Amino acid sequence: MSLAKTIRRQVSQAGGKARGDAARLLAHLPAPLQLRLARLMGYQHEYAGLDPHIRLLLAFRQLEGGGSLVTRDAVKSRRNFRREMLSIAGKPTPVAEIKNFQIDGPAGKLNVRHYRTEQGQQASKSVPLLVFYHGGGFVVGDLDTHDEACRLLCHYGRMQVLSVDYRLAPEHPAPAAVDDCVAALKWAKAHAAELGADPVRVCVCGDSAGGNLSAVVSQQTKGTADAPAAQLLFYPVVDLVNEYQSRKAFTQGLFLSDMDIEEANYAYVGLSDLTLQDPLVTPMLGDLSNLPPALVVSAAYDVLCDEGEAYANRMRELGNRVILDRVESHGHGFINLTFLNPSAKQTTIRIAQDFRVFLDSLPA
Repeated sequence: MSLAKTIRRQVSQAGGKARGDAARLLAHLPAPLQLRLARLMGYQHEYAGLDPHIRLLLAFRQLEGGGSLVTRDAVKSRRNFRREMLSIAGKPTPVAEIKNFQIDGPAGKLNVRHYRTEQGQQASKSVPLLVFYHGGGFVVGDLDTHDEACRLLCHYGRMQVLSVDYRLAPEHPAPAAVDDCVAALKWAKAHAAELGADPVRVCVCGDSAGGNLSAVVSQQTKGTADAPAAQLLFYPVVDLVNEYQSRKAFTQGLFLSDMDIEEANYAYVGLSDLTLQDPLVTPMLGDLSNLPPALVVSAAYDVLCDEGEAYANRMRELGNRVILDRVESHGHGFINLTFLNPSAKQTTIRIAQDFRVFLDSLPA
């Protein structure tokens, strides 16, 4: 039996954690062998600079019938995404303390998870607080699917993190998520000192749909006492109206497809009273002047790459302080692959550290 067939059989027969362990082992193969195995598994997409191990993971996901992130069956989509994320989980990054509790939201209680750093454990009032909004096309994702990402941001960014379980579409279409995220930011600003964090350095962060929410929240609160000190946007979806080249170039064979985007747009906006042109869902069409400083992270092999970079450039053109960081060897969702892929983990760690340096460089 060939090596490719042997690995394919062992991975397909593995279940739960064992499958994640098998995928982790593949990261230690030489890059040429990873590329060869990916081709033997049927992965034919020519994304020349994409991390070889990521290609291999995508090949196995393709063989296992890994489908869309978002479908019309929201409950099934959530269940599948949660199962996939938990199946690849490894040893979590340690933080000083984690607490789950509820805060008041505009339509009831919101579940949140608070991550405390070692610095925060010492009740230092200088530690920043990052309010985190998870990705998932506004339809999937929760506190657990993005737990490791929050741990990495907390530990390596030397920041506290407050992860928010906002309402999801289609049961709660736009602008429900925005309302929840604004409420969570306001709560964080009001209670930062109680958490042992600096009320002046409360920031927002999110990946994909969470990046959208971070951008919208920043626009909605700018010029007020509730405005965040800074934004950290991981491959954000910021333009639901205009076409970009990356939307055409990276629609297939990656972790996010054009069909996922269409289904997410339908669930989030198509079932709401808003239009795609509303700045509450397309922040690119909002007022981008006088926004909080931003670190925008794009991924080179991502359907959302060009619009995230266009948003960063437009903010900069309007006089905002912006750093744009393109991750050249990855596609969408790399902060969810840190348990499996060493490059994804090191990249997320670097960005967490860079954001803390960015924060410390801002005027007091």
